[in-house]
Amino acid sequence: MTTSTLDPAGPASLAPSTSTRAPGRATTHTTADHLPLLALLAPLLLFAHGIVAWVDGLDTLDDASPLGGLRGLGGLGGLAAAHDQGALSVTAGALLVLSVGGFAWLTAGLGARLRHLPLATPTALLAAFGAGATGAVWLGHLTGLLGDTIPSALSSGGAVLTGVALAIALIALTLEGRLPAGSLALAGLAGAVLLLPWGLGPLGSLLLLIALGPLTRPVEPA
Repeated sequence: MTTSTLDPAGPASLAPSTSTRAPGRATTHTTADHLPLLALLAPLLLFAHGIVAWVDGLDTLDDASPLGGLRGLGGLGGLAAAHDQGALSVTAGALLVLSVGGFAWLTAGLGARLRHLPLATPTALLAAFGAGATGAVWLGHLTGLLGDTIPSALSSGGAVLTGVALAIALIALTLEGRLPAGSLALAGLAGAVLLLPWGLGPLGSLLLLIALGPLTRPVEPA
């Protein structure tokens, strides 16, 4: 009579094996998932802001023109002005706040990709401060707490700070070989176009969208 003994490890050996990933890799892949979407949406929001702001500026045409300068579409001097003069100014401001916020979030994510340069925290804080300042100025305009005669350094300073933080992150990524040098050069050209006082915001945002094109592709975990 034959007796068979069951190996306790036998059923476990027959069970399908489960593979485990390194926690660091899984975390990197998860936190980087939103970067392609942000690299696409932030420039598009900035482009929409430029278009709306350009249309909003049409109300400064000569009052003697046949269209009457499209008066009534613009103005950003408080809730009453938003109701009486224009939804376009409020929409343009909201699009700018959303765009700057998107660039700030993108900057924080790009800083997390850096492996050698310890710039993640400084760039994230600078970008977040710029986005918060942009939102505060817009709310100040919307509620009438800030007039239209505030210095340009205060009205546009938040967006500039976020742009500086993004530029630092892009330069660091290029130095680490994670971004093509051509994309960095095109991003610099886009920034220069955006700073020109000729209302070329839509063109600059499109150049920035092309420059950030490599970031719209998900990064494969190392």
